[in-house]
Order: sequence, then structure tokens, then C-alpha cells
Amino acid sequence: MPYTVGKSRIARQKQRKRKRRVFDSEILSILISLRMVTSFAGGKKLDHMPSDTPQVSTSEAKLIGDEQFLRKIAYMYYEDGHSQETIAEMEFCSRQTVSKALQKAKERGIVRISIVPDLRTGYLRNLSREVRRKLNLEDLVLVPGRNFDNIKADGTLDEVVAEIGNAAADYLDQLLTDSDILGVSGGKTFMRNVVRYLKPTRPLPHLRVVSTIGFVEARTSFGDANLIAYDIAQAYGASHAWFCIPALMPHTPLVSSEAIMELNANLSITWEAIELSQKANVFMIGLWTPHTNDEVVMRGILSREQIDSMEAFHPVVDINHWVFDAEGRCINELMEPPPYHLTGYAIPSLKEKIRKEGAQVILVSGGGPAYVPAIRATLKAGLANILVTDHMTAQLLLSSE
Repeated sequence: MPYTVGKSRIARQKQRKRKRRVFDSEILSILISLRMVTSFAGGKKLDHMPSDTPQVSTSEAKLIGDEQFLRKIAYMYYEDGHSQETIAEMEFCSRQTVSKALQKAKERGIVRISIVPDLRTGYLRNLSREVRRKLNLEDLVLVPGRNFDNIKADGTLDEVVAEIGNAAADYLDQLLTDSDILGVSGGKTFMRNVVRYLKPTRPLPHLRVVSTIGFVEARTSFGDANLIAYDIAQAYGASHAWFCIPALMPHTPLVSSEAIMELNANLSITWEAIELSQKANVFMIGLWTPHTNDEVVMRGILSREQIDSMEAFHPVVDINHWVFDAEGRCINELMEPPPYHLTGYAIPSLKEKIRKEGAQVILVSGGGPAYVPAIRATLKAGLANILVTDHMTAQLLLSSE
């Protein structure tokens, strides 16, 4: 009998426990349902609800996909020294969004982390920030430079030029999108190095690339702008247009430069390149310094008389044979009549292209003392908003301001 009673008591206890578990489960289900209804009514998902994919809000995904946002966050964190929490407050987003943006910036190559001597790190960071702000640049890429004391005034440091070209190639690859139109100048020193070091990370079949200048000689060369455009287009599986017009036309009082441009624009073989160069939203340009004039004369591109006529205006930089003085004034436009007519893209109009259309114009130059006044004049003319150079050139640009 005691055994029967004990067994019955145990059975009743087990039954009560089963009922309690069922009741607790029903209550939990009700609470979860209520929470889900409340959360979905407020437009939010439960943080603890299981999901096969990471929970990322639409607004966060949009921010992380915006390259301008990534660059801004990277500058605020790495250049300005703000904490992730401070940036989140300033940008009205979560700290997690800032963290993801910094990681995405690394993945896209916007941020590159390298190990350099401790004393140099802070200096380069401060220099970059100061030059960018002082020269009103949208972006600045610095590579390690070398001292200019032991080179000629018109000399260049080949290893620094190569590093500048490499950095410019990486920057261009990260910047380009499939819908861009890229306009390029020529140049065997910098632009050819950009092509040499270009390593596309993805195909861009709808990218269009065009030279900003016609042919200066009857034969092409490694520095020819049309060949540079062709090589970049080939690298991305993109399309390009030959700017098959003589770059320089002799001045004649019987025909104006406007008439020459109108004639070229109406030719079926040239209108596409002219139209593309006008519509380009990204430009990458090199520059030439006055010490290259002798080579230009020797190759028969310009005559000694044409060069001498411009010397009275003290030129310091040449971009596609548009020549500027130290204050950024276009000498071609100051001379009446001009020594020659140019048929390519009007380089002085880059200033308005940047201001009104938000074009991104990348100037690639440095590695020698002669480039310092040339870069300064180009920036004074407002012809570029992004600069890729070396830190010694940047330091001299800053000290001259």
C-alpha cells in the first residue's frame, strides 16, 4: 500500500510539471508574438530573432555602398583623429556603421595601411591634412619622396616617379565605375607609368575612355594620349574613341579657332571623341615643365618662334600645350593672336567642369623640383581637385603658400 500511494504522488507531481511547462511555453509564445507585432508595427525587426542572413538596415547598406561616405569616414578617423563614437554622433549613424564603413574602405583600397617608422607616421599624416586643406583639394595621395638637394633643377627621381604612377593607377582603379567617361592626357613620364602599373580589379565594359588631345605627330609613341586612352580601355574591357585630329593647327587670320572646332565637330570621324571629351566626368592628367621645350622643338611639334613668343609671359607649366604662368593664367588666352590653335579639350574649362559638374580631375606629378611651381600653377588655375604626388613635393608646395 505505501508503494501504491508513493507512486501515485510521484505521478501527480510529474503531471503538474508537464502542465506548468505547457503553460510557460504558451505564455512565452504569446510574449514573443506580442513583441513581434510591436516591433514590426514600429518598423523594426527583433535583434534576437534568428535569420539566415546578417541584419543590415537599408539606410546602413546605402551608406556603406557610397564611396564619398567611405572617404569622409576614413578622413575623419585616420586624418582628423576622431573616435568611431564621435564620428557616429557627427554623422547621425551607429558606431557599427562607422566600423563597417572603415572596413569597407580598406577592402576597396580607399584606405591602405602600411608600416613606416614611428616618427614619420605622424609627420606624413599631418602634412597630408595640411596640404589638402591649404590647397583646397578634395583628395590627396602621397608616396614617400626623396630629398631634391642632389638632383638638377630639371631632374627627376625615377624611383619616386614610378611610385607616383603606381599610386595613381591604384587610385584610378578604385575610383572608376562602369558608367564613367574618363578623359586622359598623354605623357611618357607619368601617364605611361599609370598604364604600366594599372591592375584592374574588375571589368568595366561600359566605361568609355577618350584622349583630351589629338595627335601631335604623324607617328604614335608610348606617351601619346590616344595610346594611353586605348591601353586603359583595353585593360578594363571598355570602349574608347580615337581623337583623330591634329592637336595643333597653325594660326591664320582667315580662319578662327571657333570655325576650326565647328568643322571638326561636324566630321563623322571626329565628333564622337569631341563629344566624349566634353561629357567626361573623370580626368587624369600629367603636365610638362618648360625644360621640355627643346624636345618639343626638336621633334617638330612646335617651332622655336612659337616657343619664344610665349617665353615673354614666363610660362611654368604646359598641359596639352595649354600653357600657364605662375599665377595660373592661361598664356594662350593672353596672346593675341595666339601662336597656334588647339583642337582638343579646352584645358582651362576644367575649372568650371569641377565647380559646376563636380568632375574629378586627378593631377599626377612630382619627383623633381621643377614640378613644384608647375603643380602650384595648375592648382591656382583651378584645373585639378585631386593630387597624386610625393611627400617632398607636397612639403615644398605647403612651404611656398
